[in-house]
Amino acid sequence: MFNELALKIEEHLAKGSNFAIAQVIDRIAPSSGKVGDKAIVLDTGELIGWVGGGCVRGIVIKEAINVIKSKRYRRVRISPEGGTRETANYKEYVMSCQSKGTLEVLIEPVVPQPEIIVVGKSNIARKLSSLAVASDFKVTVLANAVDAQMFPTAHTVSDQVDFSGFKNLSNTYIIVTTQGEDDDLSVKKALETPVPYVGFVASKKKAGDIKNYLTQEGLGEERIAQLRSPVGLDINAKLASEVAISILAEVIDHFRNGNATESRPEQPWTDTSETQAPTPMEDQFAEEYYINPVCQVPVSKTNPKHVVEYRGEKVYFCCDGCKVSFEKEPGAYIKG
Repeated sequence: MFNELALKIEEHLAKGSNFAIAQVIDRIAPSSGKVGDKAIVLDTGELIGWVGGGCVRGIVIKEAINVIKSKRYRRVRISPEGGTRETANYKEYVMSCQSKGTLEVLIEPVVPQPEIIVVGKSNIARKLSSLAVASDFKVTVLANAVDAQMFPTAHTVSDQVDFSGFKNLSNTYIIVTTQGEDDDLSVKKALETPVPYVGFVASKKKAGDIKNYLTQEGLGEERIAQLRSPVGLDINAKLASEVAISILAEVIDHFRNGNATESRPEQPWTDTSETQAPTPMEDQFAEEYYINPVCQVPVSKTNPKHVVEYRGEKVYFCCDGCKVSFEKEPGAYIKG
């Protein structure tokens, strides 16, 4: 089993996928999970391996998805007595399964270093590429008529601004620093991708003009609002190398903390507000999983322990205990 799991880990690392590793680190019988049992949980909610069934499985999936988003490990204790203790790295749950065993699971994130796509061949683009590679980012440069010798350390250099060849952009940052060379078209192409972070180096006036152009081209208001211009943390940067440092600092902050700091440069470029729309990953999770109304953990709709019809709708359960509790008093769990 361990060898199969190791192969799966290698496979998803090669794909650049985000996932979490869950391992049982403590146990009080009876419980189906044993100390040393482990599994990986993908950001879609798929669990591969074994840490326990019933409510344990659902709780681990729920917490693993949060761990992937936060990029911080978490210990989860599931016991009959439950508890209310919760910190950034620890949480207690009630064991609603009828076995009434106790498990403690350590969940750790595995999030590959992101890729930075630098669009343009400006001096800032060259400085940013060099700094990002030195910081262990994978760097791709896209620019019309670019000379690869301008970016000697970049992993890939292409003379076309074309994102169609990228298979996975979920862990990618795009920085447009074309500075007058096809700015509008480059920003439009970047925003047409599903990348959650697109930064544009520009003056306040230029950023405003680009947004008007994007509106005329039919891009949604919500997506346009996600464009970061100015881009970079406010460190009073003046030189091209300093601007590149401020941009890379914001990318690192966003990657590690989930949201970049609101301190933005009041330099020749300005900020926009950011609106977060549901991601395809979140939509897929909602379609495949149902939140158990008793223990509030996700249950696979394709492989639930029990399904009960209530007021014309299906209610999915992870274990016998949750089903029994619901049937005793369904109105306590589903209102209206």
